[in-house]
Amino acid sequence: MDDTLGREQAARLHRTLEDARIGGRRLWVRYLALGGTAGELEVEGYRHGCLDLPVRQRDLLAWAANTLLDRRFHPRVPSSGDLAAAVGGADRDRGDMASSAGAG
Repeated sequence: MDDTLGREQAARLHRTLEDARIGGRRLWVRYLALGGTAGELEVEGYRHGCLDLPVRQRDLLAWAANTLLDRRFHPRVPSSGDLAAAVGGADRDRGDMASSAGAG
């Protein structure tokens, strides 16, 4: 898997499902119902960090997982847009700190 955001999204999906004790088949069935097109083995490979999936399929998996979670106890699985915004915000913060450190 070459995509850093994809790896992070897969890791969060995996951790969240493990913590919530939601099985791969249950996730896959919900994902298919939402319009997902990857096979069960592809989804498991992605979830375990062995395969990459297109952004659209990753976001459908996040959506499927989030519909299966008890919102009171488990964190949501982020979409690719959520992760990109978080990374972009962290990069901007680091840039602000670097520029203010050099200004002194």
